[in-house]
Amino acid sequence: MRIGFVADPLERLDPAVDTSVGLMHAAQDRGAEVWVTEAVRLEAVDGRARALARRIALAPARPDQGCRWSVPDPWFTVVETRPVWLDELAAVFLRTEPPVDDAFVAATLIMDLIDPAGTVLVNAPQGLRECSEHLFPLRFPDLVPPTVVTADARTIRDFLAEHGAAVIKPVDGFSGRGVLRLDRHDPNLTSLIEICTALGTRAVLVQRFLRDVTAGNKRVFLVDGEPVGAVFRYPVAGDFRIGQPSAEAPVTARDRQICARLAPQLRRMGLRLAGLDVIGPYLIEINVTSVGALRKVDALLGWTLCADLLDHLLQPHLERKSA
Repeated sequence: MRIGFVADPLERLDPAVDTSVGLMHAAQDRGAEVWVTEAVRLEAVDGRARALARRIALAPARPDQGCRWSVPDPWFTVVETRPVWLDELAAVFLRTEPPVDDAFVAATLIMDLIDPAGTVLVNAPQGLRECSEHLFPLRFPDLVPPTVVTADARTIRDFLAEHGAAVIKPVDGFSGRGVLRLDRHDPNLTSLIEICTALGTRAVLVQRFLRDVTAGNKRVFLVDGEPVGAVFRYPVAGDFRIGQPSAEAPVTARDRQICARLAPQLRRMGLRLAGLDVIGPYLIEINVTSVGALRKVDALLGWTLCADLLDHLLQPHLERKSA
């Protein structure tokens, strides 16, 4: 069995925490060949998706302190490099970090050539194009906090006048980059709005600041629309943004309500793995592009999220193969 990963360059990944590396380990542990490529190395040839890929062997890893794994250096070796037809793999994980730029979109369009009936796709390329991690939740206005998406400074000021404090973020941002807290009395407010909106030429997402964040931002992991676990993450000292996973979190009745509302849409779009960020009763965003924190949680809590996900996804493939 061969499993492929379309990821960021291996040399840029942090093997001590990166979920893509955790999934590669789970694949190798199940006797699968691990093939790794990058979005820019995908190509369409005679109507089929192909990639110049490296087959790698991963060195053993073990849980270390907190969210990290202890890994040797080097943490992988290259066994061979050659073109690989992606539709001949058992599964392909598309795990390139945001933003969803032209290169990413081109990669998803090439991956559209793969028949999902024969190769498991995580996540489905069409679904990744359709589901904006920050904007898709707005289709469920009763689940999200008060929100505006705008490039207009007056709209942002009016929103702040109503709510007092807000969080402003790029609509295509990730990992907390470019996220700021705005307060209506901040003397830097005009400059901050100009910077964030590029002088009114770039839309941003503005949400009411939720003081419940001090009780933890919850990451709920969904597989095929069903919650399989959750963890708390808390702001770090001197920064209102969220830090590393730090404790197991309960999946509450409200969390299940949110999951149940989203599940039909996620399944329709082929988004088999998702991470919901929840603060208090509110859905903040839906992570689908390169869902992270699974490997961190496996180390922190002794869970097996990476392995369980792989077993769940590959079971139908293995049953067909043995039939």
